[in-house]
Amino acid sequence: MSTARCFFRFSDLLADHGYQIGIEIGQGTFGKVWTVERTLDSETLAVKIFERDKIDKKYRDKHLPREVLIAPCMRHKNIIRTYEVIESNEFILQIMQYAEEGDLLLHIKTVGDIPEEKAKTMFDGLAQGLKYLHDKNIAHRDLKCENILILKGDVLALSDFGFARSFEAGVELLSTTYCGSYAYASPEVLQATPYDAKLNDVWSLGVILYTMVCGRMPFDDRFIKEMVQKQLRKELTFPLRQQNVISDSYMFLVRAMLEPNANQRYTVDQVLSSSWLKEIPPKDQ
Repeated sequence: MSTARCFFRFSDLLADHGYQIGIEIGQGTFGKVWTVERTLDSETLAVKIFERDKIDKKYRDKHLPREVLIAPCMRHKNIIRTYEVIESNEFILQIMQYAEEGDLLLHIKTVGDIPEEKAKTMFDGLAQGLKYLHDKNIAHRDLKCENILILKGDVLALSDFGFARSFEAGVELLSTTYCGSYAYASPEVLQATPYDAKLNDVWSLGVILYTMVCGRMPFDDRFIKEMVQKQLRKELTFPLRQQNVISDSYMFLVRAMLEPNANQRYTVDQVLSSSWLKEIPPKDQ
């Protein structure tokens, strides 16, 4: 199908459901993202468009159904809301909340590292969103700066649940699907051993927190074997230019999240009760 013909087909499908197509704003591994206007109230939303015949079969049959099932059930201010999923023989269209400020990776590349006090408030919301997932016995399994979107007021929100997995309450199950990005994956995932998906999420969250404040990744992922060995030896350093302004409580928290021994790694509840986040200044009245 030509690009123009494809556009008109999903544009017409959106119109039939009360949405006017806008502009393309992003492209992921399996789908493009456009803005849409909801004709009912003229609100700007986003739509992720999947073409069934262009999606990897494993992703289409295993992971995409999980996103379609899990994402619409999420109701938290730090999780991108999915309003509707529209399906046809050709397309799967996911109507979502629009993130006006783009993603966290683009923000860091454009603006640079985030001052610690500002990062503290932003990260607290992000951790609250992850706690919401974990309390529902859902692990994200693909946390990375590209999947963290920025809403008005510098509010961070989790997105992209293609690799998410739900677990039965009270049953301790280990994951054996090794998904996500190398740079954000825990040592146990990179070593291809069964892993606690929630604790792997916390490792990924630690990578995100480090990157937010330091402006770079904590480990060089160009050589995976060497990176894993550095992780296991706890060879985590902070940029020298930051040493005088980064607090001890911040560095302690990052190290507790990037603990290679999963049994000793912080849970999301411990992250939220850490001394660093308890130091958040009160909002102006």
